[in-house]
Amino acid sequence: MTGKRAVILTGHFPVQKRRGSILWLSDNLRDNGWHVTIITVGYSWVSKLRGDKRFQSLEAPPLPGETRHDETLTAVFGYAPLHPFSLRKPALDALLEPLHRIFPAYWRRRLPKYLADADLVVVESGQPVMLAPIARAAAPGAAMVYRVNDDVTVLGLPNFISLAEMRYASLFDRISVASPHLARRFERFGTVARDPMGVSKALLDRDMPDPFAGAPRATREAVCAGTTQFDMPSVLAIARLRPDWRFHIFGRLRGDAIDKPGNLVLHGERPFEETAAWVRHADIGLAPYLDKPGVEYQTVNSNRMLMYRYFGLPMIGPERLCDPEVPSLVGYRPGSEPSIRAALDRLEGMGRGPSDPSVQDWSVLYERIAATPKPDGTRYNTA
Repeated sequence: MTGKRAVILTGHFPVQKRRGSILWLSDNLRDNGWHVTIITVGYSWVSKLRGDKRFQSLEAPPLPGETRHDETLTAVFGYAPLHPFSLRKPALDALLEPLHRIFPAYWRRRLPKYLADADLVVVESGQPVMLAPIARAAAPGAAMVYRVNDDVTVLGLPNFISLAEMRYASLFDRISVASPHLARRFERFGTVARDPMGVSKALLDRDMPDPFAGAPRATREAVCAGTTQFDMPSVLAIARLRPDWRFHIFGRLRGDAIDKPGNLVLHGERPFEETAAWVRHADIGLAPYLDKPGVEYQTVNSNRMLMYRYFGLPMIGPERLCDPEVPSLVGYRPGSEPSIRAALDRLEGMGRGPSDPSVQDWSVLYERIAATPKPDGTRYNTA
C-alpha cells in the first residue's frame, strides 16, 4: 500500500470513456505515490430506473459497493434513494428541497470509513458539495479542497446546490478554480486559488493514426470533442452553411437531430484516446456551447477547447466565449445566420497554428492541489 491517501467525491466514475478533469487529477495523484479512493455520488434509484444517460460513458452498468481496481485505486458507488435534480421550476425545486436531504442522509452512513484516514479530500462542484459537512466532520485533519470545475448555476441544477456552495465554502482549505469568472463568486473567501485546467501532454504527444485517412477528406474536417452544454441548433446551422465541410460530434446527445444534414456525423461517446486522434488530425475545433449568462467560464475551463489550443486548431463558438487571450477562437451570435456565416468566412482563412504555450499539463493542477496545507482543526463548524 502506498503512503498518502486521497479521497475524491465526484459524479464521475474512475473508469469511463469521458475523461473529466477530476480523473486526470486522480491519475497524477496515483502516479506520485498516492492511494486514491473515488467515491461516485449524485446517482439514485431514479437514475437506474430512468436509464441515466451518464451511464453511456461506461462499458457496463456500475456496481454498487466497493471495488478495488489495484493497489492505488479504490472505487465506491451507491444508489441513494434520491439524488438532487431540478424540475426546471425554481418554486418546485424549493418546495422539494427537504426531500432531497435524503441524499446526504444516505451518504452520511457510508462516507466516514473512507474519509477517516485521508490526507487529502477533494470535493468536485455539483451534487457532491452537499456532502461537504460530512466530509469535514469525518476527516478533520485532512486538507480539503473544493474543485470548481463548473458553474453550478449554468448546469441546470436546483438553486439549493449553489446556495450550498456558499454555505459550505468556509469548510474548505482551498477553493480551487481555473476561471476568473468563477473566482469572483468566491472572492470573499480567503482560500480561493486560481489553479489551471490542463491536458495530458504525454498522451497527446504520442503518435496517433489519422482517422480521416480511410476516406477522402472534406474541404475542412471539424471536430467537437464533447457535448456538455451543447447547442445543437447552432451546429445544424453551421453544417448547413458549409455543405462541403464535415462535422464530427463526439459525446452523448439527447436523441438524434431532426433533419440532420449528411455532413454532420454523430459518433456518440468514444474513448478519450480515440477522440483525441480525431482532434489531432482535424482542421477546426468546435465549441458550440449553449449561449447563456455564466458560460464564459468555459473559455479556460473547457477540456475540449484546451485540447484544440494544444493542437493549434482554429475554433468556433458563441461570442460570449471570446477572449483576447484566446485569439484562435472565432465567435458568432447563435440564432443569427449572418453572424454565423461571417464567423465561418473568417474561419475559412485560418489554418492550424502553433501549440498554445499557455496550456498547462495536468501535473500543474496536481502539484497545487497536493500542496494544500492541512488545517489546524479548530476553525470549522460543520453544523
